[in-house]
Amino acid sequence: MTKKKKEDYTLKYKWLENDLSNSSMVTSVSCFDDYRRIPLYPTLEDITNGPPVLYANYIDRPYKNCDEYLNNFFRLMREDFVSVIRDTLKTINANKSVLEREMDRLWYYSNVKIEKKRNSSVTMYLQFDTPNKAKNFNYEDSKRFKNGALLLLSKDSFITFSLGIVTDTFRLNKGIVGVDVVDFEEVNKWSSIALLEPDVFYEPYRYVLGVFQDLCETNFPMKNYIIHGIKEISYPSYLTGNSVYTINGITFDILQNDQWPSAEILNMDINQYEAFKGALTKEFTMIQGPPGTGKTYIGLEIVKVIIENMYDTNKLNHPIMVVCMTNHALDQFLEGIWKITRNISRFGRGTKSDILVNYIPTMSVARKDECANIYVDARRDVKASIQNENQHLLNIKEVDRNEGVVDLSLLIQVLDENGFNTWFQDSYDLLAWLLHGISSVNGMNPIDFLKKDKLFATQFSKLNKNKTNKKVYCITLKSIKLYCTQIQCQLNDTSRNLKDDDPKKKDLENSLKIMRTIEDHIAKHLKLYKSGSSEKFKNLNNRDLLEKRDRWLLYYNWIRLYITKEYNNIENIKSTTRQCRRDMNKFKSIGYLKPVQNKYVIGMTTTAAAKNRYLLKNLKCPIVIIEEAAEVLEPHIVASLSEYCEHLILIGDHKQLRPQTANHIIGKKYRLEISLFERMVNNKIPSYVLAEQHRMRPEIAGLVAPVIYPHLRNHASVMERPNVKGVGMNVFCMTHNVHEEKNYELSSFVNSAEAKFLVALANYLLKQGYYPEDITIMAMYNAQVVYISNLIKSPPFEHLADIRVSSVDGYQGEENEIVLLSLVRSNNNYSIGFLKTNNRVCVALSRARLGFYIAGDLKLLARASKLWSSVKKYLSNMNALGPTLLLKCQIHNKCLGSVSNHLDFQRFTVCQLKCNAKLSCGHLCEKLCHVEDRDHLMVKCSNVCNRKCLRDHKCHKMCYEDCSCQVLISQISDCGHIVQGKCCDIENMKCNMKVKKTLSCGHTLEKNCFEQFNCNQICKKPNLNCLFRHLCKKPCGVNCGSCTHLIPIIMKCGHISEFSCSQEPDTVECLECK
Repeated sequence: MTKKKKEDYTLKYKWLENDLSNSSMVTSVSCFDDYRRIPLYPTLEDITNGPPVLYANYIDRPYKNCDEYLNNFFRLMREDFVSVIRDTLKTINANKSVLEREMDRLWYYSNVKIEKKRNSSVTMYLQFDTPNKAKNFNYEDSKRFKNGALLLLSKDSFITFSLGIVTDTFRLNKGIVGVDVVDFEEVNKWSSIALLEPDVFYEPYRYVLGVFQDLCETNFPMKNYIIHGIKEISYPSYLTGNSVYTINGITFDILQNDQWPSAEILNMDINQYEAFKGALTKEFTMIQGPPGTGKTYIGLEIVKVIIENMYDTNKLNHPIMVVCMTNHALDQFLEGIWKITRNISRFGRGTKSDILVNYIPTMSVARKDECANIYVDARRDVKASIQNENQHLLNIKEVDRNEGVVDLSLLIQVLDENGFNTWFQDSYDLLAWLLHGISSVNGMNPIDFLKKDKLFATQFSKLNKNKTNKKVYCITLKSIKLYCTQIQCQLNDTSRNLKDDDPKKKDLENSLKIMRTIEDHIAKHLKLYKSGSSEKFKNLNNRDLLEKRDRWLLYYNWIRLYITKEYNNIENIKSTTRQCRRDMNKFKSIGYLKPVQNKYVIGMTTTAAAKNRYLLKNLKCPIVIIEEAAEVLEPHIVASLSEYCEHLILIGDHKQLRPQTANHIIGKKYRLEISLFERMVNNKIPSYVLAEQHRMRPEIAGLVAPVIYPHLRNHASVMERPNVKGVGMNVFCMTHNVHEEKNYELSSFVNSAEAKFLVALANYLLKQGYYPEDITIMAMYNAQVVYISNLIKSPPFEHLADIRVSSVDGYQGEENEIVLLSLVRSNNNYSIGFLKTNNRVCVALSRARLGFYIAGDLKLLARASKLWSSVKKYLSNMNALGPTLLLKCQIHNKCLGSVSNHLDFQRFTVCQLKCNAKLSCGHLCEKLCHVEDRDHLMVKCSNVCNRKCLRDHKCHKMCYEDCSCQVLISQISDCGHIVQGKCCDIENMKCNMKVKKTLSCGHTLEKNCFEQFNCNQICKKPNLNCLFRHLCKKPCGVNCGSCTHLIPIIMKCGHISEFSCSQEPDTVECLECK
């Protein structure tokens, strides 16, 4: 590696978390030396040297040892990411015009501007324009500029480039992204920046590769099975002395096979039963679950039994860890566990679960702990170490520019170590030695001149310092040139006023001559930087015996020694930095440890597990459950485990989605796409297969059995599924030949005809009485998902917005009553992309319970794929394949017509027959056939009523109206008077005859007959016990009580006051006296 390349490389990667352990030792990542010394990030050599030597994954035989395994997978994983960048950059460098054309693996932005720097030594905010190829760019739908994404920045069309990591996406909708940029100062000088973002997200690679560099023979988890392929599986070590379980109220030793209750008692079929037993008693368990066979159910039952017997009883005090590849899968499984226990934690901010968002741990509890101070100190140490490293890198960069003679202070240590420590007293002494042979000018020695000239010493010395104000050079060509320019200007100014022999003019001319002599001498010898050998300069005793050229060669030998020493210093600092980071991460993990260490279950994605490796070491999880394990890359699973794992349960189906790799060749040729689950099956490691499906009606199950699952059988419950309402068949494929369109924004495909047809079909199904949650629209390509999602959010389909729209990959593990599938691909090239992948097709065909409807060019697919040929044959045999879909009335079982596009639904969606259902009134419903309100609760019968009331009066109203007989009749009421009113109201009629009545109080009142006779006249009786016989003023019938009549009384004090008649004067104070 040249000095320049080494400098550029080291500067670019100075800020990364896992730097090259010894950059001077690594010459190529293609050599199978120590993979732990390979940098995690792409290097210049990765781009220029071409693909490294790789070995394919051993999918049907064990590995020799841990080193071979780790070495192999580390290189495969790293190349999976790096190859995307290398291949595209080579294409760009070969033909610059491709930047303006389609590029599948990277996204290009031109004319990117720097906004400003904010609160970080490396963070830069970049303003970018919308790409030409995607004017309607939607960042919510795309996965661009995710936090942690790696970016390439260039000023010269990617002949050279710098790297950056996305750290701030808050203003992404405004076209501004925050990036931690390598070599910030250099990039900050660029007037315009071109930016490339790889199609593959780097953060998962970064953490997994870091874990693989930490693993070794002594801490590799489950190596007997993962590495050596041992087929005899032991029981989990934590069961020693703790193997008595209680399951469904039955207590027995689970390690004794003859003590197990039967499958019927445990309410399981025989395959579920065997898998359940194996998962509890084998330390390495694999459960394969074809679609609908209940693998998630079994997984939750396993967790439930372990919690009840090992955690509720305090036999285990380290949590179970549940790991999934995606946030969605993790949310689903943890929500099931949440119903078993609330003692859980869910790591990561990617959850969309309203339940689990309350179970995300934070460090807030731990920050009050004493480890918080240690964490802060460690973080400060990391920052200081990076700053120290940057200083040394800056020294190398400045010295390597070779702009003059370096200051002696930089060379002191090198001179001391090589026996030249007594040669020079100061920088002027060094400079005088190098300028040997320059003659004096008018008796003035050049060195003496430099010492005495105040202008040069003060004004131009700052040019010899670096950005941190440290003196690097004692003299540079730049400082000499500026000095000469200034002296020349002074000469020009003074020549008009001074004579030729004027001393001042002579001094200026001498100064100019001396400095140009020094400039010529230095410029001539700076060219010797890259030449010379150190051999001839060994065992030197007298510095003055060397010739001019040899002096400079020896000087440059010291410079090379200095740079080498600085690189060694940097490596030592890197080691210190890594240790500081380990300390920081350790104490950070301890901060998270306290809130979660007593939980029964913790959940993480594979990326989070690799990222939180220190935490996992401290948690010491004895049990790890990997859901959808066959969909996860093997290195991701291994990186999720720790040496404390005693029990590993893998749940998945290797016949469904395989893991995705960034590079198709790495996935296929080198077999990186083979999951640990599938590799173990291929190596004949014992596994359990569930075989009875409870999801699909038999016609749907026939799409995948026996062609994919030879032994899959149907549970009795799926035999009686009702027919889909309003459609002629429960399974159908509407074939067409409308071509696909390319979506450049998402590097994906769209078929608008299929999308519109399926949205119209979904709208039709809602009119048949189904709810939005009963229907899922799936598509084989992400761009089609986006297109359909936009359709159902826009008029006239806004009412469909609650229907789930998903990619096939995003719907693995889920199901719905009715599934509509868009296959998308249709072209003249017989290109069907990953529709050739049987695993993906298997998922697509097995999500529906009740009805399954496909839109696609099946003729094309059948020519390109044996599986699709089988599907086409199966559908043809059922007459479930054709260009039109039959619609029928679910009430009259009458054909409404056939539809082949979205417009046809407007003509054939309403049955023209009358409903003729018998209403509660006895008449027939005269509306046109309707699916809604089949109980006719909202229907108004428009016939004449003709019903009779209890008195045999005939109703003349409309049938839907309330009869309420209006015939006037007379009737004798209970009071004996005759009352008149409407027949419907006569029972409630009140007698309004006016009558007089003398009450017990003696008063006489006149009221309506039905009213109560309560006297409300004034009483006028004497108040009780009133000596003055005052009359009561209360209403008649109310108790008179004490007399309240006011009377004047002469007080003892002589004043006159008024008091109630019943009040004793002696008990009252005089208000006037008071």
